[in-house]
Amino acid sequence: MITNEDLLKEISEDELRELSDLNAAGELNQEVIEDAINDAISFIESFIILPTNPTPLLKKILVDMTIYELRRRNGLVSESNKELKKENEAYLVKMSTGRLKVEVTNN
Repeated sequence: MITNEDLLKEISEDELRELSDLNAAGELNQEVIEDAINDAISFIESFIILPTNPTPLLKKILVDMTIYELRRRNGLVSESNKELKKENEAYLVKMSTGRLKVEVTNN
C-alpha cells in the first residue's frame, strides 16, 4: 500500500535508516519498516476497512502513522507527533461515518 519512497517524501533517508535500525547496524532495516507499516494498517483498520485504491488523504494518514510507529519504537514521539496522530484519528472517524471518502473511484 505504501513504499519507502512514500515515507521518504515526509522524512529523510537518514532518519528512516536511524528509525528502522533498532540493532544499531548502521543499515536500513526493511523488516522493521514493514512491521511498522503493518501496525499502522492495523490501527487504521480499527476505524475502517482499507480499500484497494485509497484516497491521497488516507494514504498520507498511513504514511504518518507508520512514521509515528517508527518514532514510538525509538522513544522519539514529540508533542507535534501526538497532535498529528490526533488529527489523523479525527479524519479516520470522519471516514468511518462516511463524511470523508476512503477510496478513489473512477466515474
